This record gives sequence, structure tokens and C-alpha cells, in this order.
Amino acid sequence: MKIIFKYCIIVLLFNVMDLQAQYFFFGRNKVQYEDFDWKVLRTEHFNIYYYGEMETIAEIGASYAEEIYAELSEKLNHVVTRKIPLIFYNTSIHFQQTNITPGFIPEGVGGFFEFLKGRVVIPSTGSLSDFRHVIRHELVHVFMTNKVFRILRDHRQPADILPPLWFVEGLAEYLSTEVDAQAEMVMRDAVINNYFVGLKNIFKIYGSFLMYKEGQSFLEFVEEKYGAEKIPLLLENFWMYKNFNDIIEHTFGKTIEEIDNEWSYFLKRKYYPLLSDKVPQEIGAVKLTDQGFNFSPVFYKTKDSSFVFFTANRDGYSSLYKLVLDKNYNPIDEPELILRGEQTDEFESFHLFQSSIDISKNGNLTFVTKSGATDVIHFMDVNSYQMIKTFRQDYLISISSPKFSDDGNKIVFQAVDQKGFSDIYYYNLETDSLIRLTNDYYDDRDPCFGISDKIIFSSDRTAGAFSGKYNLFSISLYDREIKYITLANANFSNPVVSEDKSKLLFTCDADGVRNIWIQKIQNEKFDNKIYQVSDFFTSAFDPRFVNDTLIVFSGFQNFSFHLYRRNLDLTITDTSKVIRFASPKPKGKWYASVLHYESEFQKLKYEKEYSLDYAQSVVATDPVFGTRGGAILTLSDLLGDDQYYILLYNTAEVQSDFLKSFNVAITRINLSKRVNFGYGIFHFNGRRYDIRESNEFFYEKSYGGSFLLSYPLTKFERIEASTTIADTEREIVEGISERKAFLLSNSISMVHDNSLWSTSGPVDGSRWLVLLGYTTDIKYSNVNYFSVIADYRYYLRFGLRTALATRIGIFYNEGKDARRYFMGGSWDLRGWPRWSIRGEKMWLTSLEFRFPLIDQLNIKFPFLDLGFWGFRAATFFDAGSAWDNEYKTTYGSVGLGFRFNIFGVLVLRYDIGKKIENDFRQFQPGLFYQFFFGWDF
Repeated sequence: MKIIFKYCIIVLLFNVMDLQAQYFFFGRNKVQYEDFDWKVLRTEHFNIYYYGEMETIAEIGASYAEEIYAELSEKLNHVVTRKIPLIFYNTSIHFQQTNITPGFIPEGVGGFFEFLKGRVVIPSTGSLSDFRHVIRHELVHVFMTNKVFRILRDHRQPADILPPLWFVEGLAEYLSTEVDAQAEMVMRDAVINNYFVGLKNIFKIYGSFLMYKEGQSFLEFVEEKYGAEKIPLLLENFWMYKNFNDIIEHTFGKTIEEIDNEWSYFLKRKYYPLLSDKVPQEIGAVKLTDQGFNFSPVFYKTKDSSFVFFTANRDGYSSLYKLVLDKNYNPIDEPELILRGEQTDEFESFHLFQSSIDISKNGNLTFVTKSGATDVIHFMDVNSYQMIKTFRQDYLISISSPKFSDDGNKIVFQAVDQKGFSDIYYYNLETDSLIRLTNDYYDDRDPCFGISDKIIFSSDRTAGAFSGKYNLFSISLYDREIKYITLANANFSNPVVSEDKSKLLFTCDADGVRNIWIQKIQNEKFDNKIYQVSDFFTSAFDPRFVNDTLIVFSGFQNFSFHLYRRNLDLTITDTSKVIRFASPKPKGKWYASVLHYESEFQKLKYEKEYSLDYAQSVVATDPVFGTRGGAILTLSDLLGDDQYYILLYNTAEVQSDFLKSFNVAITRINLSKRVNFGYGIFHFNGRRYDIRESNEFFYEKSYGGSFLLSYPLTKFERIEASTTIADTEREIVEGISERKAFLLSNSISMVHDNSLWSTSGPVDGSRWLVLLGYTTDIKYSNVNYFSVIADYRYYLRFGLRTALATRIGIFYNEGKDARRYFMGGSWDLRGWPRWSIRGEKMWLTSLEFRFPLIDQLNIKFPFLDLGFWGFRAATFFDAGSAWDNEYKTTYGSVGLGFRFNIFGVLVLRYDIGKKIENDFRQFQPGLFYQFFFGWDF
């Protein structure tokens, strides 16, 4: 909603009088649920912004940042002389509310570096190792951009370019983390399954997670093949060529083709030998799903049937599904949708990449969704699909991994609180009581009920030689004593105990990726060794027991996540698949580093610091209006909450009119609270052309002020209100006043939008708006009319990328000197001249069948390869009319349109068809052809 609010402000700058205009904005809302009380922690090289109770995390982050600054200064041979702003949020949910970037932040984004003002924005996820990694990753961006700017400036070149994104992100990953299970999983899969792309074709994976990991992999190859000193040399040589591939060739003394071949050979030598003793999941297990991204399977059995419930994104929405199995545990049919996510506030989103569901023996399903300001835990009866209960605690912001007890009356789960701590909680459904089992900055996750009164969980609290690794622990419900279950130089996740309490199942990355392992339990004691039960070359997640000899799990292969089942083989004789734990267990804890002396930092309350966001000026000359110029500027505070828009231009046609022909509009918008508001003043003077009135220019003077208000009810619905007061004087014949008015315009509207978009427009969901407005001349009584607008759009999906789109709109003005609406052209009534149909009343309906046309088009030149994606088409029918006092005729058109999305920014439209003329009695002779731009309605 904040991005939409900004668009409204821009419209206001240029057309402040017409608040009951027919153009309005849909879009989902970026809701500011929290009232952040920002504070500043100032260190030697950073200004760190934090809020609320997360002071401990902020101090740890400050220590990490200063340590990383020293390391990067040495590695990149560069220092950043300005203080770097670091903005910390305590969870990803709060991070998604930031105004530093106007757009929506998808789940899974760990932080970002904002290049315009050099701001670094990072959430805590509860994991200090992840927190440190992201701080390092984003600070690499800071150092790299600063270094590139200095190099270009030193060589007197424009400092407005950066290396390609694959290198920018690859360098950040290369310098911020070792190769982990995630990177190994992606690169193994890409190389072995033949979708790895080299430097020449890396544009094909632009912006993807694979691009990040390929960039990291390339720099690791460079370090091994050419030496680590070559990597900063790529930056030092950045000024030499405009094409980054030329810089690579110059630095390494070889062609891109030769370097690509060496890199590809390096990866094949590294990964192909894995096939001697490892298998893909489709061979080492039975695949249960065949499309989409599928996660967190749980098995449930009734007297007559067997089911797997799971979360997935199979059609653009994260949702809850059920898969029915036969007696051999094979799917009987396609998965059945149980609960749709991302369309209502109650089920705003499922967290697919977190373990988020479980089921009790009596058929109660528990799952986590984001709902409003926090995550909540839902309980559903799978026999009736009725919601039983929803658990919410305002101070528990992010929740995951709920697990039932044997009796189904209790759950344990992981949650991140307002301090940014990730801890384990125990909830009794019968008594509605909540107990916090851990309370510290260690990352405790993936809890489950174990033996007797013990809760088993994964944690990075491992001390000793394997400090910081995620081992498995148990904690007593009675005395809170924590004991080691595993102790190895590896990371353990997703533990679950078999029904007979004889086996502990989990994943472990001891062989480079997350495979499935098992630990035996005898006499309520865990064995001192673990056994590997899967040999996949990519990762497995969330294993669950079906019975003593069968499990289901989610696995990654061919850059997708699917569900699999696999038999358990406990007769393991290969000692390489057995890990024995060190003994005795280490004592004590590891402690996060902090800045030790008060003199090293200052803690202050945040005060707004404004700086320029954008400034653009233009001077134009034409034979009719002569020379004129103008500028637009935007200012905002460091957190993006308070923003100013300034428009200034001059419309003088002769020198004597220069001073009186200044046009100015100044608007402030505030996004810091849930209620967003904006207000401004304006003065416009000069010749105007209002297509709604006539085809003639007229002279108009106007000045006044405006106020806008927007209140998001949910992510999908909001209420908007606006008021404008303006003194206007319009003349058509020079020297004769045609109309004076002192206008007061008010409007209130309700907006809904839960649509799902494809490359050219919506393909699912709905959008609607109802607006009521009133405009009156409170001084001269020359204007007095009311406005009603109702616009409804519905998208019926037939397939993943095909949909039937329907639009019905009614636009009604009634009263003295009421403004006209207009239509015609590619955006509404196609085939008719653009904006040629006008009237105080108007109706419009459109029907479109949207479908994909060409998925990919490659053009190969001798010197260049070009690729284009996302060609779509639509058949359409339009009808409508506009009139003032008497209804005259109905207009229509039918035809076929083509759509092409250019870099996600602009959609080109080309329509061919026939107009329906003579009050719907005949088609036009021949065809019309219209070319324009714009998204589908």
C-alpha cells in the first residue's frame, strides 16, 4: 500500500484538482503493524539503528560489523570513510514492513543493501551465525560499490556503473561464507542435472538463487586455479573496459570460452565422482509429487485410508494440500487443495521453507501462517476440515516447527520474540497455558517430544571443538536441564522420534548436504553413534515416519522440491556411514562477542536525518510554447518513513510572464504508522489541456492544498480518503474569465486486491473498488456535483498460466459543471480512438481470455545471443458507453491482442480486431490495429 500511496502522491502533484478522476490504483498493502521506537548505537565505523527490546542483538551485530569491517579493509585493500548505516529488525516479519525500499520483500530475503544512500537493512532470524553471514554479505556490497566508485573516479570515468549482478552477489557470498550444505546442494544439482550455465550464458539465470551460487562457485574456482589475489584485481581493472567479460579476459589472459571450459571441467571433476556412491532422489526413493514446490510432509492413517498432508506452492500460492495413498503408499490421484493461502488476512502466507505442520493421532492438524502482525498456530480437524483453534501471542513474532505430543493435547514449537531470540516453547491446548523452555541468544529450533519428560531440539549452543554447530539436545520439562544427544562437526535438523520410541530420525550435513540419518534408542538412552540411511547427492528435508520401515520426506532435485517415500534399511555395515560421538561431552557455553567498553559506542534516540533521494531537471523547446523547464526532487529520512516530493516548473511563453508562470507543488507523506497520511500545497499557472473537457487548450490559475489518508485493514484491503481545496480561475478566450471557483473536493473509497500476477497482468484472484466523492464551489456556487465509481475485476484461472479476466466498471458524475470521464484505446475500449469517448456517466465491461504464446525466443547473431521470454496473448470483447444527459449509443470491439514484457518494467501491447458500430448492429469493415503500452486490467 505504501508504494500505491506514493503513486497517488505523484498523481496529486500533477492533477491535484481531480480527486474524483477515473484513474485509481489497486495493489496489495504493505502494512506498518508496529510503531517502531528507533534508537541509534554509534560505533567507530557504523551507525546502527535498532528498536524495542533487541539491544543485545544490536550490540552483538555491532561487534560483528566492526570485526568484518577490519577484515574487508584488508582483503579488498580499501576503507570506507563515511559511517555506514546498519538497520536491524528483530524478525523477517518486521523486516518486511521497512519503508527503506518501497516494494514488497519476499520471504527468504535475508537482507539488502540499498545502493542509493548506502543503507544496509538486516533482520535477525534467531541464528547468530546467519546474522553474521548476512552482515558480512551486505558489507561486501558496501565495500565493493565504494571501491568501484573510487576506481572510476580516480580514472576520470563516470561512476554510474557496477559489475554484473552475478559477480556482485557472487563476491558477497564468496567473502561472507564457506561453502555450506545449501551451496553444495544447488551446485551439485545444477552440474549433475545439466542446467549449469557458464559466464557467456549467465544472463539466462539473472536474479535467481542459482545465479548467486554460481557466482560464488566461479570465484572459488578462480581462487583455486589462478589464486585469490586475482579476485580483487578484477575490481582494480574495472575501469579498463565497459564489458565485464573483457575485464575477466584481461585479468586472466584467456578468452571467456577458455575460462568457461576450465570452470565447467573443474566442477565436473568435483561432482561427477559423487555418482559412484550417491544417487538422485528419484532413484534412491519413490517420488510422490510431480509439479510445484512441496514441503513438510506429515503422514496420517485412518481405518480405511492413508494420507500425506503437506504445504506447497503448486499454482502461485503457498497452500495446504492432501495426498491420498493406496495400500502400497503410492498416490491415488493428484494432491487435493485443503486450504488456500495468500488470499486472506487469516492465512496471509505459509512459510514454505520452514517446518510448519504436524498432525496428531486423532486427526488434528497444526500449521503456522502469518496472520496480520505476527505468525499464529492454527489447529484443524482433518476429518471435517473445521478450524478448532488459533493460538497467538503478540510477543511471539515468528513461529515454526509445531509438534504434537503423543496424546495430542500439547505442542512444542520454536518462536522468535521481540528481542530477536529463537527459543523453544511448550503449549498445553487443554489449559491454554504457555511455558518458555529456553531464553537466550542461542538458536534453538526444530523441537519434538522425546522420551518421558524430555523435549528434543536442534541448537547452535554446541561448545568445545565443534562450537556453533547445530547438534541435537534434550531439555527436561521439569528442571530445564539441557543435555547433548549428538556431538559432531556437522549440523543436525528436523529430529522426530518413532512411535515405539526406539529410533530418532533427523537430517545431517556430515557429507556436504543434508541426508537422512537415524539414531537408536535403548532403555530410554540414545546410542553413541548414528547411521546414515540415505545417500542422495542433494539435500533431504523434514523426514517423517510412516511406520517402522518407511519414511516420507521432501527433497531437492532439478531445482525443485518434491515429496518422496523411502524404505528404512537398518542393517548398515558400511562404517563410512556411521559416526561415533566424541566423549566426554564439552562443558560450558560459547559466548557471542560484544563491544566491551562504553567508549567504543554511544546509544542515542533516533532523530530524523533527511537526504536527497532523487532529483531530475529538464529543459524543453518547441515552436508553440517556446522554452520551458522544470525539476522534481524527493527527500526522505534515513528510515524512509517521512518523505517529501517537490515539483517545480515554469510555463512562461514570453519573458514578461516568467515570474508569474512558476508552478510548484510540495507534498509530504508519512508512512511511519499504520495510518499513512500525506498533505501538500500547490500553485499552478499556465495553459492546460484537459481531455475530459474539450480538444482545446485553456489558461488556468489554481492554488490550494490537499490531504490524503490511507488505512490498510489487511494486506488485501484498505480505506482511502482525500480532500482538496483549490482556488481556480479558468479562461478560454484571453482576458475573459470563463469560470471562477473555490473548490472543495472530498472522496472516500474502499479498495480490495488479492490478485496473482503473470508477466503481463493478473491471472487469479479479484480486485474491486468503490469510491464516493463530492465536489462543490464553496464561494461562487459554479460547481456542485457528486461522484460514484464502482470497478470490479475477477480472474478465473483455467490452468497455471491461462485465465478468463472479467471487468465491470460504472463511473457516475451528477450535478452542476460535473467533470467528464473518458475511454477509448488499448487500456479500455479497444479499437476506438484513444480517449475519444467522453461523458459525465460511463460504463465499461471487458472480457479477456489470457494465455501464453511463446515461452522463450532466442536470436543468435554471429556476435551476440539474445533471449526473450514471456510472450502472451489474449482474445477480448469490450463494450461500453459514455454520455452526459441522454444515453446515445453503445460501443464495442472484439479481437486478439499480443503482450510482451520488457525486463519486468514495461508491457508492450498490440491489438488487432473489429469495432462493433452503429449501436451494436454491425462490425466495422476491415480491421483495426493498435499499438500501445500498459499492463492488462
